[in-house]
Amino acid sequence: MLAALLLFSALAQGAPPVEVLAREARDDFQAGRFAQAREKLNEALKASPRNPALWSFLGLADAQLNNLDAAIADFQKTLELAPDDAQSFFNLGLLYGRKNETAKAMDAYQHGLKVDSRDAAANQNYALLLMAQKRFREAIGPLETLRDLDASNLSVRLALVECYAKTGMAPAVGKEIQAVVDFPGLTANASLRLAKALLEAGQANPAEVVLEHAVRIAPGSAEAHYDLGLLLLNKSLYEESVRELGSAAQIDPESDLYSMRLAESLILWKHYGTALEFLTAIKNRFENLPDYRYKLGLTYYGLHQFSRAIEEFEGIAREKPDQDGVQYFLGNCYVAVGDLEKSESHYRRAIQIQPRNASYYTALAQVLRKASDENTGEAIANLEKSLAIDGSDVQTKQELALCYIKKANYVKAHTLLEEVVAKQPELASAHVALAQTYYKLKKTADGNRERAIVARLQAAERERQAQIRNSAARQ
Repeated sequence: MLAALLLFSALAQGAPPVEVLAREARDDFQAGRFAQAREKLNEALKASPRNPALWSFLGLADAQLNNLDAAIADFQKTLELAPDDAQSFFNLGLLYGRKNETAKAMDAYQHGLKVDSRDAAANQNYALLLMAQKRFREAIGPLETLRDLDASNLSVRLALVECYAKTGMAPAVGKEIQAVVDFPGLTANASLRLAKALLEAGQANPAEVVLEHAVRIAPGSAEAHYDLGLLLLNKSLYEESVRELGSAAQIDPESDLYSMRLAESLILWKHYGTALEFLTAIKNRFENLPDYRYKLGLTYYGLHQFSRAIEEFEGIAREKPDQDGVQYFLGNCYVAVGDLEKSESHYRRAIQIQPRNASYYTALAQVLRKASDENTGEAIANLEKSLAIDGSDVQTKQELALCYIKKANYVKAHTLLEEVVAKQPELASAHVALAQTYYKLKKTADGNRERAIVARLQAAERERQAQIRNSAARQ
């Protein structure tokens, strides 16, 4: 608002007493004597009531005295006398913003920017208002103007990245990120905040670039390594995630969060032996945590040490009986050791706890189908529930098709199996079932085609196994 003080160069039109009062008001204003400045300006306006500079300056004084309504009226009077005074529009925008009258504030900025589109403060304030209202696409224009005015302003560039990201402008995000990461002022903490905003907007690839930058400039930051590792884990890049999560756990070995994520990544990578070594190494620090015991159970399960896995999972289940994942893996373990009755009980408990997990219904259906042909109807019902939750799961479709074959409903089985082999053309078991279905439907040519595919896939698998044996023998 102090920019309006420059308007005093236009006061020569007033009578000498007006000039004197205006100069005294300016001195009072600059000294912080806003009430005295206001008094002198009112006196000057009695002599020169159509002087827009005096009205504008009075608005500044009223604003400093927190007389917001009076200040608004002053600037509105200024605009009556000088309708193209952009600064008065901008001052109104600030005042309406202070009163939380956002719509009026934005309207004032819009009018002012039509007159002076390059005013930095106005563009900044307008952009902030728009972003606060989650109108990110509209905020891009003023932010791009600010970038053009000062390309080195990091806060503007970061805000622009956020707006691009939240409006789905991926190419613009990528281009801006490449510029931003080269800024010497982009700290590791700022990078972490930016990456979080990008991830919230679904922009994982630019977030990865930013986090890689954070790790480069702050290699000792456990948080930076962890955030990058977690992003890579969510992208199923397990080897890379293990590297970053391992760094985080090494920098801060007392963090259970970092260590448990590292164990999770090793398990998902199917490096169960390494996972067991790591969990054994950190046992003294974290053995009492349920998550530690859960990860240990998963590791034993992956190593086919099912009795040990059952011991860990049952221990957790006694303490925390409402953990559906524990019940699910207990079911898996009992399937592996051939106790279908216990596995069925645990799968039903998992469904009771979390009825929106499709894989639980599929697992229960598989057990029911294995236990008895009499359970086929219930198995079908559970598989249909699973597909109602996740209609894309190939394994569930194949299981349901096998149930339909048992029920001699070959038309439904055929439809499902066609979908399965379209998604996974190398799945030999699906081609076997599909061939059987075609023959039952008396489509001999189609059955023969599927049988030939099975023969080809089986031959390829035998060749692959032979290569593995030969490679092992050479070593």
